[in-house]
Amino acid sequence: MKQYLLPILCSVFSWSVVAHDNPTNNIQPDSLEVKTTITFRSDESFPVDQVWQIPGLLMGGEALPVEKGTSLDDVQLLGHLNVGDNYFVNSKLGAHSHDGSTEVELENLWFGANTQLGGQVIMFEAGKMATQVTPTANFHASSGAFSESPLLADIFLGGHFVDIGARASSRLYGINLGLEVWNGDNWPSTSGEGAAALYIHYPYQNAGFNAQLGSWIMSSRAETRKDQRYEGGHSHGNEQLSASDLEFSGDTLTMGIFASLQWQLNPIVVNGEFEWIRADIDAQLVDTTQSADLLATHDGYKIQFGLSLDEHRLQVKYERLVIDNSFTKTSQLFIQSSGLYNMGFEPEKLAVSWTWNFYQNFKFRSEWYQDDTQEQGRSRWSLGLVWQYKLL
Repeated sequence: MKQYLLPILCSVFSWSVVAHDNPTNNIQPDSLEVKTTITFRSDESFPVDQVWQIPGLLMGGEALPVEKGTSLDDVQLLGHLNVGDNYFVNSKLGAHSHDGSTEVELENLWFGANTQLGGQVIMFEAGKMATQVTPTANFHASSGAFSESPLLADIFLGGHFVDIGARASSRLYGINLGLEVWNGDNWPSTSGEGAAALYIHYPYQNAGFNAQLGSWIMSSRAETRKDQRYEGGHSHGNEQLSASDLEFSGDTLTMGIFASLQWQLNPIVVNGEFEWIRADIDAQLVDTTQSADLLATHDGYKIQFGLSLDEHRLQVKYERLVIDNSFTKTSQLFIQSSGLYNMGFEPEKLAVSWTWNFYQNFKFRSEWYQDDTQEQGRSRWSLGLVWQYKLL
């Protein structure tokens, strides 16, 4: 527990501070925006006739491999409506294609209110929304430098984090603080078992230099959780595929820190990002015939850097996972059949992206990936078109 004390104490201390810096309420104007991206890939990231699992790791949520050929990676219709001076409604309608079919869903719908408590502005939000603990949790292909989900998002947050819950956030002495409580619909929780998170973000700006530092911690609970990525009408894959019948019951404590920097060196803009995420897992695994107790620590690292010049942007990203699984009350046969025996293998992924804003709201994006998330690595390239337009 020693490694948890620093982020927990920092969060508790920050919430206990009484601030008197008279912050103003920054009202976001009414808006309606559409974002979309289409990508052609030279190869798939994993065979489409197999269930995608990285050795040593349990997987779930929306963590699915990309496919060969052309796909509609992302469509978003985002709306923000102010109701009076202190209330607002946000929504997001999303669509994406996989295995030749396109699915449309209401990804987010949540309500917010700004109020004052002890002279401090506090924002309360509730509904179906994304977590704010780290930008990695809110990946969309039409919004970032890359078309593929970060490896850290796939492993620790099931691709991206959307759940029904509530959030209270405020700004104290220039530090953004947030407390979130969730129903548990997003992986690695199970519905009704719940999750809770604390975060601290510090944005900084000074004469062409922008930075953001962040720290967060999230506790999640799961009961008889199964890998449901290939089930039902939201399968994202071949309907005949089915993941193992392995069930997970236990606790996952996830924490992380991140830093993003941007420096304007006219006419060049230089940027860099670093992120570390750790998941500590204490659980029992059960299938139809066997069981095991699992204690695990999974560490993920991401480093990204790049530069922009006029309408061109070049980015390089490297991600690596370090897996430490410990099993008791089980057999070696069960460990191997579960896919959690990785024999010291550490998955990694290298990506390079070039984006060209060639006309108004249109961007051309080319990428190259060296994907070593399996013991036999593979490389691929992609070409894509990104369009973003503000309707209101």
